[in-house]
Amino acid sequence: MAAGSSSMKARKAPSRSRSAKKRASGSLSTYRAKRDFSITSEPKAKRVKSQGNRFVVQKHDARRLHYDLRLELDGVLKGWAVTRGPSLVPSEKRLSVHTEDHPLQYIDFEGVIPAGQYGGGTMIVWDQGRWIPEGDPHADYARGRLTFSLEGERLKGKWHLVRTRGKPGDKNEQWLLLKSDDEAARTSEDPDILEEETTSLKSGRTIEELAAQGDIRVDHAARAKVARSGSERSRRPSKVKGAKNGILLPFVEPALAQLVENAPRGGNNWLHEIKLDGYRMQARIEGGDIKLLTRKGLDWTAKFKPIANALKEMKIPSALLDGEIVVEDEAGVSSFSALQKELKGGKGKRFVYYVFDLLYLDGEDLRKAALAGRNAALRLLFDDLPQVGAIRFSDHLEEDGATLVRHACRMGLEAIISKRADQPYRSGRGDDWVKSKCTQRQELVIAGYLPSTASKKAVGSLVMGVYEAGKLIPVGRVGTGFTSEVAGALYKTLTSIEMKASPFASKIPVLQSTNVTLTSSSKKA
Repeated sequence: MAAGSSSMKARKAPSRSRSAKKRASGSLSTYRAKRDFSITSEPKAKRVKSQGNRFVVQKHDARRLHYDLRLELDGVLKGWAVTRGPSLVPSEKRLSVHTEDHPLQYIDFEGVIPAGQYGGGTMIVWDQGRWIPEGDPHADYARGRLTFSLEGERLKGKWHLVRTRGKPGDKNEQWLLLKSDDEAARTSEDPDILEEETTSLKSGRTIEELAAQGDIRVDHAARAKVARSGSERSRRPSKVKGAKNGILLPFVEPALAQLVENAPRGGNNWLHEIKLDGYRMQARIEGGDIKLLTRKGLDWTAKFKPIANALKEMKIPSALLDGEIVVEDEAGVSSFSALQKELKGGKGKRFVYYVFDLLYLDGEDLRKAALAGRNAALRLLFDDLPQVGAIRFSDHLEEDGATLVRHACRMGLEAIISKRADQPYRSGRGDDWVKSKCTQRQELVIAGYLPSTASKKAVGSLVMGVYEAGKLIPVGRVGTGFTSEVAGALYKTLTSIEMKASPFASKIPVLQSTNVTLTSSSKKA
């Protein structure tokens, strides 16, 4: 009775009833007008017998990647372009733009829509099944609020489609697709089903694999061209266990190391590497397009152009690399100050990109694979690179972590990074990656300075101290290694925080105190 009364109300509204009735009639005139069936392989706009409440979700890589949700109603498929794809998380609302009605034959369509045609790009059948509406679907569709259950291969449970008011000038209705909180729902911490499932239900192929067999878009063609121009030698193992077919994402939040007091012992389950002192950088390679992205996703390609050029020369069709860009000193140790200097005044010839992880390669998402498998694929990818080139494989060491920390400290290095060899790549900070610092280091404080005898308004040396039992004890001076620029900057900073009273618990020896200016930088926070 309630459903019937809702239907009556819909018919009484004069402005809404005409458009609602037109939509409910299932017109294919718009679909037919937008396509040239002598060019596209899409099904023609013909009426066929309805087979019940079927639905399809098609993954569609057109001007931008999206997912088309189509529900069978009134002899046609009612369609919505879900811009970011359906989400199983109830709190996530996905914008869904209402599209023209499609013929029922479209429920099985996948292929490459030629460039220049409406919706040109690659389409696969991502999910299929039945949809069960709650209440009267015609009345609910007319008022812009559909509640239904999906019984698909991948999507299940209760869903909602809600029409929004939209913005003035919008050509198409905008709706929101939401998942109900039920047994089929997931939390934001659970895996994304769009990343888990990337292949066609019909052919088992990905978007990229299907595109390679038909009319290829410009970006897909670029990948294929690079692949043909590269070495004929296989760049990777035939199959990395845990890898899945997938798309190349714009950016992946990097994995970060958790600080621990003691390095992991044993070499079987852990891989260790020297902590580098540079800029963490993700390299996104798609055909000839190279992007270098910071840990926050900022595009720094222009800053490190020599690295981008070196990656381009490797002729990798598509990949996502994780590593660090550094500048090394004469001893081969990464130096952040040297990196800053090269960025500011150098030509980038000293940049080195150490790559320590491989997240994606030529159509395969490797993040679910164990580190040992990703490491093997990366090693093979970089197998023929020169050891002193701009791009280098950051090798892991399978030794006892505590032993490596001792060696690192003797060499004057900051720390080592230890990673679980059997774990996937997890974004964010966790205990799969841990950082062990050298314990032999001593924290010193700047208690004062002596002016330079060679330059005006510059620091010649710094007076250092160390806290013992809450008291500041003088330990000497540091006066080498300053550039004129650094000496001037230090002078400017320290003169602004001068103090008359000595911060030290004991007197400075006379020979060490002459011309010393004391600063408040020695005060504890």
